[in-house]
Amino acid sequence: MIPVEAPLSANVGRLLRDTVYQQLRADMISCRLAPGTEIREAELAARFDMSKSPVRDALMRLEREGLVITLPRQGYRVAPVSLTDMLDMFHLRAALERACMERIVRHASDEQLRSLDEFRHFDPAAWEGGFVAFNRAFHRRIAELGGNARMRDQLNDLIDQMERAVQVSVANLRTGNTQLLVNEHAEIIDALQERSVRKAQRLAEQHITAAGKRVSDSISKSLIAG
Repeated sequence: MIPVEAPLSANVGRLLRDTVYQQLRADMISCRLAPGTEIREAELAARFDMSKSPVRDALMRLEREGLVITLPRQGYRVAPVSLTDMLDMFHLRAALERACMERIVRHASDEQLRSLDEFRHFDPAAWEGGFVAFNRAFHRRIAELGGNARMRDQLNDLIDQMERAVQVSVANLRTGNTQLLVNEHAEIIDALQERSVRKAQRLAEQHITAAGKRVSDSISKSLIAG
């Protein structure tokens, strides 16, 4: 039987919803749409030059991800960065990255491990998006080398969700401190290339735990300042 293709209008509608969703999600994660910002369907429809329907679908999808909250009879708001939720994410991420370390040590090729060497040094001129982009790329590479698609997808989703808090944290770091984080990356890379499971797991957990503390301190300071 010849498969029946979806109507053109259905494909166009799905494309519009995906476009709105991806752009809004990127704006929220990067904090171009800051936590607490009020959002109205009509304004977004005007921005994207489309009807309210695909905008509403995109906002409902973002609400399910925890990036948007609904205000009854008012509209929507970008979800605040919850300290408790963020610490829960760091705890889950530490557990997933520990599991990744074991899989990488046992299954990654020598060539794959050598590919991590690009993260031993940070060159601001080479990374559009600065240190946040560099750090994100390192952890995404770790997730990829783990060789478990479900684990990779969960880690990448966590990395995206946490970027809002990471943006706050890195913005409050003194420039010189980024080298400390690069050094932590290098120690993890050493342990992986040595194929030392326990050392890699310990360093990865320390790295994520320290990141969680920086984010916690930064969010707490911003709450006090507010």
